[in-house]
Amino acid sequence: MTVIFWVVASTMTILVLGLLMWPLLKRTAASATGEEEKTLSIFRQQFAELGQDLANGVLTEELYQQARRELERRLLEETGSTETTPKPVRRQMQGRPVALALAIIVPTASGLLYWQLGNPLAMTEPPASSLSAQGGSEAGGPFSEGMGPLIERLKQKMEQNPNDGVGWALLARSYMGMGRYPEAALAYENATTLIPDDAQLLADYADAMGVLHGRKLEGKPEALIQKALKIDPKNVKALMLAGTVAFNRNNFARAAKDWELARANLPADVDPEMTQQLVAAIEEAKSHLGGRQDMVSASTEPAAAPARPTAQTGQPRAIRGTVTMAPSLAGKGSPTDTLFVFAREMNGPPMPVSIVRATKKDLPFTFQLDDSTSPMPSRKLSSAGPVVIVARLSKSGQAMPQNGDLEGMSQPVQSGVDGLTVVIDRERPYAESATSAQPAGQVGQPRTIRGTVTMAPGLAGKGSPTDTLFVFARETSGPPMPVSIVRATRKDLPFTFQLDDSTSPMPSRKLSSAGPVVIVARLSKSGQAMPQSGDLEGASQPVQSGVDGITVVIDRERP
Repeated sequence: MTVIFWVVASTMTILVLGLLMWPLLKRTAASATGEEEKTLSIFRQQFAELGQDLANGVLTEELYQQARRELERRLLEETGSTETTPKPVRRQMQGRPVALALAIIVPTASGLLYWQLGNPLAMTEPPASSLSAQGGSEAGGPFSEGMGPLIERLKQKMEQNPNDGVGWALLARSYMGMGRYPEAALAYENATTLIPDDAQLLADYADAMGVLHGRKLEGKPEALIQKALKIDPKNVKALMLAGTVAFNRNNFARAAKDWELARANLPADVDPEMTQQLVAAIEEAKSHLGGRQDMVSASTEPAAAPARPTAQTGQPRAIRGTVTMAPSLAGKGSPTDTLFVFAREMNGPPMPVSIVRATKKDLPFTFQLDDSTSPMPSRKLSSAGPVVIVARLSKSGQAMPQNGDLEGMSQPVQSGVDGLTVVIDRERPYAESATSAQPAGQVGQPRTIRGTVTMAPGLAGKGSPTDTLFVFARETSGPPMPVSIVRATRKDLPFTFQLDDSTSPMPSRKLSSAGPVVIVARLSKSGQAMPQSGDLEGASQPVQSGVDGITVVIDRERP
């Protein structure tokens, strides 16, 4: 925007100077030319009269020549030439000092007036949507240091002119981009008070309130979202936030509907990755609907299930698969350690709905979970919703987790699938072990997640070296859109990754402000982040930002 501003301002200044200077220069030349022409006209008349007197015999030839020489001498003195025909006259210099003064005064005065009365911040600040896309947008970074004085100057202007709603909105978005959420919320409140019917402004305010309240949109943020949708039912940001509220309440049909409407109204120049993430969110919501997907618009294809159906009609639905040990943990544990394999509901109490046991020496262990292995008659696998399959090697022989136990976990699945692979790839406790939580970064620095993505031996021969590798963090209790994402290729495996706020795809959803997340690694044949059949995947257990040394094993193939 700075370059465009200066081009426009310079062009307008040159045009104004041209309009002011041209008459001055033209008048000087015209004035000089007019005076000389008047003098020549008088002398031409006198020469003509002499010639007439000679012809009429009034003057002799001698007197005529004498009078003519005198007239030529006077003409030479006054014009510098004895020619009576007009010649091009050189422009005089009298107007040039005035023109030069104008050329200096006009741009200088314009710049000073703009600096005092205009808004220099608007010339240098990028749009709010791109603030966080620039490196170092976190507080304390180089970008923040450069923007700080400008934002403080804008804040002072708003204190002097508190009725400027547009200025408050600009200040709020500047604060939001720098991660100064409390100040952003206050500025948005002032802006929406002065401009109450702006749907985008209301949605931005709701987003800021949600971030400020720990990613929770209930209460005032939800009221702002609904108000924005009443003003503009097609506002993309308000629809995305409304879908998030519905998803958090397990109203997956409503979430998919809101997100589909948001997708239909995305701007034509939107980042393609943003579209892919929105489609992935829609498919995630649909995957929770099961047989109720007819409630949602069919504008996107249904999400693929992570395993193949095995049970026939009328038979209890089971989950079958294999438990393996990650190579990095192969030397840990004892052959007599107890192996627990159980299914636990994603949106329910932590007690298993189905469980089997074996020992470490049985690895790789093929398991089957169904209603016959449910520990409580009232809570059966066939009637449960999405579940995760946990494999735990217990030194104590007890199902209750303890320090030193080795674990692995699948992605969410429905009952009635086959061919699942669960890799035991981490050691408890996660907050202290190398697999999930060594504090990364010093106090005051943005919290990051660092780790390595590896490939399970059973999938080593699959895929192409050019397949795209997506590694992203997704909140465990929020919408499925990533809060941070990086990419590489299969040939980079084993791939060391770092996720932080600089890799967040949306300014309002940052890793540092998210709750527990799972790290997903996906090898995509199509090069798109949206999951497709044939993609290879792996996921970590839930972790918090600020950990180091996580290992994510790609251990399953999407059907």
